[in-house]
Amino acid sequence: FFSQGPKRPSPPRKMVPAMGPPSASYMERKRAAVGRAKGSTIDDARIAPRGGFDTPDVKIMSRGATPLLPRSTASSADSCCAACPCLFDFASSCWLTGCVLPLCASVCCTCTLACAGPPCSPCTTPECYMSLERMQSAVHNHVALWKLQHQGEPSAGCPCYMCCGCLNGCCGLFWVLMDMWTYIGGGAPITFNSVFGRSAGWTTYTRRQAWFGGTFALSSKLCIADADRVNKQLLDGPMDRDYYLGVHPLRPMSFDTFSDGKKSFPLALPSGACPMNGGAHATFHSSFGRYLWNDKAAERMQASNPVVQRAAAEMKHNFAHAKRAFEAGEDWGGLWFVDLFCTRLVFWGMVGVDMGDDPSSEVYRTAMWAQNNNPATSRHMVVPPGEVIGKVYAAQIEEKVASLRKIFAASPALADYEPLEAIPEDASELRRADYHGHPPRRVSKAEFIDQLVPATIIAGLLGPKTLANALMMSFFGGLDIGPLSTAEERATPQCPPPGFDFPFGDDDKLRLVILESLRLAPAVYETVFLLPEESSVADYAGFGAKRVPPRRP
Repeated sequence: FFSQGPKRPSPPRKMVPAMGPPSASYMERKRAAVGRAKGSTIDDARIAPRGGFDTPDVKIMSRGATPLLPRSTASSADSCCAACPCLFDFASSCWLTGCVLPLCASVCCTCTLACAGPPCSPCTTPECYMSLERMQSAVHNHVALWKLQHQGEPSAGCPCYMCCGCLNGCCGLFWVLMDMWTYIGGGAPITFNSVFGRSAGWTTYTRRQAWFGGTFALSSKLCIADADRVNKQLLDGPMDRDYYLGVHPLRPMSFDTFSDGKKSFPLALPSGACPMNGGAHATFHSSFGRYLWNDKAAERMQASNPVVQRAAAEMKHNFAHAKRAFEAGEDWGGLWFVDLFCTRLVFWGMVGVDMGDDPSSEVYRTAMWAQNNNPATSRHMVVPPGEVIGKVYAAQIEEKVASLRKIFAASPALADYEPLEAIPEDASELRRADYHGHPPRRVSKAEFIDQLVPATIIAGLLGPKTLANALMMSFFGGLDIGPLSTAEERATPQCPPPGFDFPFGDDDKLRLVILESLRLAPAVYETVFLLPEESSVADYAGFGAKRVPPRRP
């Protein structure tokens, strides 16, 4: 169309010569690449000149998202390995792609997510933030898989392991840093969402379940979002626990031990048919039921009890004052009165101690310190900030914990405490099985109080008031789920909606309301145990079947 004049003849095409048989040197290189054992024979007909030879069967080692081929054991490779085994292990492993690159990507994605929403970027849309959170969570699945499957083995290819053992392998400096970052990076979304008010904490779990299925990673733990499997494991399966509280790992040095040095924290004790279960878990439950959750405790909690009546009257008065301020648009002060009410009832119902009305008394001050979720109470038990908090508030923590021990020791509920000598006759079949064939552990009164103090601070006080706050927010506009949430998440109520008609007077219906509120806004989103034996998952975050060694959370 645009030609002017006759077309010029095209230059003759250069013909590519036909490909001949492979040279001897080419065949030798291909033999070494295939990676057969010494003395084995390789059929030359299987090696095509253009690289289309048959590779050996791929052996999935589950060392990340990339399959790992068996290492070469050809003569040239053996010579290299003999000359420099460290370099050979480093080059032939997937440490770079399975560990280093995901770690670098995790740092970048986490920093991006931190700056993506309020307070740094208040204009971020929910769609944009969700895509960033999904990318950060997907990278964390890679990092956590490496940490779950490798604990410093030489085959991992980590150069820190191969430096003549001077760094004690991956259990040295590199592994400490990776372990810390896996926890920080994995828990970053739930931290950002909760601290900055971007969305409710539970959305971190439901989003990952929607994105990656029922098995994924969260804060360096293998997370199973399957109610049927979890319930069966909790009720019937062996559970080797450790120092964890939901998403957070705990500092073992913050907890007392038994006289023989074994751990005594109730939430960290193994239960069921675990080889390491010596009956301490069942002993604590039996002792707790015998002295703290018995008929006397139920009698103390009756509505006709003077202490309960005084606490209820105080609660009603403070609620009415806060309600009037809230409706007038004034500063209503928050739900401090709910915390006070729950703390009074826990101390009175559990150990029979009345806090009284004098805020300057030792019992009142100690009880309110124990329920306050500030760094000096529970945060010093959590890693990694607990290392710093435990030192900064060391004097205060020691003073308050000693005061709490003294209150429990002098309480009416523990006045006649005696160690269990035999399994209680009224113990249920499930409780008897929890002893795992062992007699009750002989726990002194001081040791039982050492168990009771951290359990009260972490669970006994925080749990009830978290549930009570969720119920009470029904009268104060409901719980805000945050601006960076989906329409479906915003449509899910976190508490009884404003204006809800509570079925006061009908205990059965009221119990259902409380249980549903507890399901929608739990105090702790996960329960943690260690795998008692090597296990495998059918589909880990879309990566396919993966193997997880024992003793992994």
